[in-house]
Order: sequence, then structure tokens, then C-alpha cells
Amino acid sequence: MNRTWADNALVQAIQSGGAMRDEALKWWFQNQELRIWVIQYALRHGGDRQDGEDLYHDTFLSFDRLLRTGKYRGESSLKTFFIGIAKWQWLNQQRKMGRTISLEADEKFMLERFSEDDMFVKERQALFEMLLAKIGERCKRLLTMYKLNFSMKEIAAEMGYATDQVAMNQCAECRKKLKHLIENDHELLDVLQN
Repeated sequence: MNRTWADNALVQAIQSGGAMRDEALKWWFQNQELRIWVIQYALRHGGDRQDGEDLYHDTFLSFDRLLRTGKYRGESSLKTFFIGIAKWQWLNQQRKMGRTISLEADEKFMLERFSEDDMFVKERQALFEMLLAKIGERCKRLLTMYKLNFSMKEIAAEMGYATDQVAMNQCAECRKKLKHLIENDHELLDVLQN
């Protein structure tokens, strides 16, 4: 059966198991746009084509597992969720091999290649980027590393802090700034809560 799946229907089918899960996963796996994006991401960040293929397959397996276990909260489209998994896995693999990847290059890459049907998701992302810009480049970089699961030791080294504790304190301070901005902008708070 050749059909198009809405995000919520795809999640439900994968979580329900059986033939519907198989059909939904087969449909998702055949998305060549995502496969090409993941391969190109690996190529742009020091990998080769086989690394990209491996990354795509690993991402697909993690995507399935995360959906089945209820880790997807619907805060972004499934494409954005899948891309986030791919980026996280690539960065983790590179860190484990002792390599570093420029966060600036990663941050500059725009997800607009994917035609998002849900304009609300784009609006939320743009608002969040605006907030990150308001708290300053240092906090933006620190919170990006924190979100990518860098250890406090790695953050301290990258940001030039004397100790892990200083990195932890700076991270807490940046999170407070971000929270304060959100809580004091009622229009923005309404958008982010919906």
C-alpha cells in the first residue's frame, strides 16, 4: 500500500507494532530526501559516503526505538526529530574518536531544505533562535554544547573556563537568562506553550 503518513499517524503506527509498524517504517525508510541529507551531513563534517550510509541506518534504528518508547514529544516535526538524532549521533561518534566538529558550521546549516508543512514549528524555531541571540553568543554556544550532551569538562575546555564547576555555574546562569526572557515576554510565552 502506497500512502502518505502524517506525523501523528506514523508515530501511532510505529507504537502499535505489527503490520502497521512495518508499513510505516518501510515508508519512512524510503524517504530519499532524508537519506541524502544524512549522507551529505557526514560528508560535510569529515566523513565519507560509507560513514553517511552507516549514520543513516543508525539514525533510522534510533528513530524507531525512540518513537516506540515514547521519547518523541511532538515538539517538532518527525523530519526535524530525525535530523536531530543524526546530528547528535554524528557528534557523539566524532567525540568518542577524539575529533571535534565546528559548532558554528553545524549551527549555520539551515533546515529549510525540508518543506515543512507545519508553519507553527518554523515560527517556534525562529523565536527560539531569536531568544538565543538575545542571551549572547557565549551563552548560545554554551547552551548548544549542553544540549548536545557535552560534559561539563568538555564545555570548560572549549569555553576556556578554569574548572567544570565554573562551566556548570555559567550554564546555570545562561539557562536562567533564557528562562527570564521567556517568562517576561507574554506574547512569546503564548507561542511557546501552544
